[in-house]
Amino acid sequence: MRRLAFDEPVSRLAIWAKRLAKVALVVALAAIVAAHAHGALARFFAVLTLRPGPTPDPGLGLFVFLGALAVALLALLLALSAAGSIWIRGRRGAGRIVATVLLTALLLPYPAYLYISAGYPPWLADISTDIDDPPAFSNAPEAYAGRGGWTPAPIERSRRDEQAAAYPEVKPIVLDMETEEAFNATLEAVKQSGWTIVNVVRPGGPLRPEGHIEAMAFSPALKLPTAIALRIRPGDDETRVDMRAVTRYLPNDLGAGAGLIEKLSDAVEEKDVP
Repeated sequence: MRRLAFDEPVSRLAIWAKRLAKVALVVALAAIVAAHAHGALARFFAVLTLRPGPTPDPGLGLFVFLGALAVALLALLLALSAAGSIWIRGRRGAGRIVATVLLTALLLPYPAYLYISAGYPPWLADISTDIDDPPAFSNAPEAYAGRGGWTPAPIERSRRDEQAAAYPEVKPIVLDMETEEAFNATLEAVKQSGWTIVNVVRPGGPLRPEGHIEAMAFSPALKLPTAIALRIRPGDDETRVDMRAVTRYLPNDLGAGAGLIEKLSDAVEEKDVP
């Protein structure tokens, strides 16, 4: 004689699926905390990840969040298996499967926002307003330290051609200003953008006609670093500002570099209005 429905055992797969979904949310929260950690908490994460120094790796938040997504995926796979077990063996646990789906869905808004806001960019993490001669990153100790011990490598010209096709709006900023004035306007725009300045080289006349500014920008949620190099070069009765933005850890910046260039361009051009 078949047992009553309420006597049927609960699917262990459904139980573990819900548990893993909860773990995924906790790990995602830890990713955000790690990305924004300061002081003693930052030192704790640095020790936890065996990193020398008072701060953890800048990509720790991303790596932990990817771990959260992996756990969430495993939870969904277990929930799918549990659904099959419930259908075939008549076990209980449908409520846990629904809870698993709802809990893991809480992790989707951020990746979905990045995907939708970026559109369909190419797999590029290095964007420049000058595809023939992109601004270089300084090897000065303060600049290298400010970038977290990382210097972006140059990319092939063919990749620059991909950028030109994907981001035709990314152009040099041409200002109707003297070089020194344009440099000051650019530096002020960088400060207003909230970026962290790591190196400043002012134009120094005929011996050093170009100015150079380096900064770091960080994404809001996971604080992913983007290295920025700005070159202020004198021209004929005008000054040209070129910018290069390189996102660390990701092979595709999801349009972030082009967005930062547009942000700076708007801020600088406002200062060029007579």
